Amino acid sequence: MAKRLTKALREKRRWIGVQVHSRHQHREAVEHVVQNISQMMEAKPSLRLMDFFPQHERPALAEQTELANQHGEGGLAIVRAPLKAMPELRNLLQDNDAMETWGIVSLTTSGKIRLVRQRLGLPKPKRKQK
Repeated sequence: MAKRLTKALREKRRWIGVQVHSRHQHREAVEHVVQNISQMMEAKPSLRLMDFFPQHERPALAEQTELANQHGEGGLAIVRAPLKAMPELRNLLQDNDAMETWGIVSLTTSGKIRLVRQRLGLPKPKRKQK
């Protein structure tokens, strides 16, 4: 009998709240940037864009937080990354030239997506009915 995949055996991941440059207005553009970052990294991790709110949607967000207000320009997004890739990814996204190079800069990280959404003031997306 195969061993059951429990929470402890699953791959650990981190959620990264990022600010996105205003030139990226569509989700596809941000997904393309995230894939480019993944290809540039040594480990080639599978990064995934979870949430994206472009700059023009930010005023309508659920609540304005201090962190989101400090970074008023551009959109907000959440990226999922494997725990093993975090040191390299953090170095790329916290660099002084990250916004010019990638159009993305890291604002916050956590092991729980709920906490990243809370810090950025992003609403939980509604589940799609089948």
